[in-house]
Amino acid sequence: MQSIRLQQTIEKDGKTHLSNLKAIAKFIDALNLTEQLWLLEHIAHQIRVRNELVAMAQDPQIQAELSQIQREFATTDFDGL
Repeated sequence: MQSIRLQQTIEKDGKTHLSNLKAIAKFIDALNLTEQLWLLEHIAHQIRVRNELVAMAQDPQIQAELSQIQREFATTDFDGL
């Protein structure tokens, strides 16, 4: 399923996107196993962080708290600090 989505993305973005992915794949192939594992863990961590941020941004309670903070600081927008 992931490969189908990737192929659709490549088809939408054109050849440049595909050549970038191929270049990245070549660089990854040149890494030793330890480096490849580190890279995979790094990518997985980045994906988890992004997913957490998306979930937080969509959380109604967090949205309400951010709105409250914006209201509290709205008057300070005009003080020039």
